[in-house]
Amino acid sequence: MFLDRQHAGKPGRRAADRGASADLDGDGTIDTDELEAILTMHYLTAAEVALLEDGHTVVPISDGWYSARHDRVNAYSGTFGSEYGPQVYVAAHLNAGWGGRPGKGYGSVFYDVRSRRGIRLAVAIARELRLVAPELSEAKAIECKPDGWTRGAFGTIGGVVRPVGICYEPAFLDCPAHADLLGVDGLRAMGAALAHGIDKWAATQ
Repeated sequence: MFLDRQHAGKPGRRAADRGASADLDGDGTIDTDELEAILTMHYLTAAEVALLEDGHTVVPISDGWYSARHDRVNAYSGTFGSEYGPQVYVAAHLNAGWGGRPGKGYGSVFYDVRSRRGIRLAVAIARELRLVAPELSEAKAIECKPDGWTRGAFGTIGGVVRPVGICYEPAFLDCPAHADLLGVDGLRAMGAALAHGIDKWAATQ
């Protein structure tokens, strides 16, 4: 299983990128621990622990342009034999741009439109996410394509070939109803849900 903390680790002029941000504690400033790629670190750690406990092999990724990461993961995947079971690549994110719109307080699990197994994986993860996050209006498995409004999500996983790729955006940074989910306990719960969904899907492959 490949867990990629995206935004962080880009080279050169994008080295400072940590993704979206929000004033989660309401003090009028954006602190370092209110940056997307810092927050995703919490749920990825929880996911890694749960996956390891379930007997999976985990490879954390966190540097390079996304295309380079995808190439590296494709190369790494060839070093694992069938005894390791199915492989999954997770592009870790949090959503932003809630904008106060009714019904938009959902969690997202994006899957590659070209992937025959991706939809089942995304549905399994979304089901587990919904169980631990009642603050969400719903948890959606969403098909992503290289054009249209999902092209950004597609860019996070589109170069992955052998592993089944998903882009995980379990909550909105700027949705007040998601505030508890963005605390350490909430993030850990969403990471565990990610792992449990992967594990249940893997058992069916």
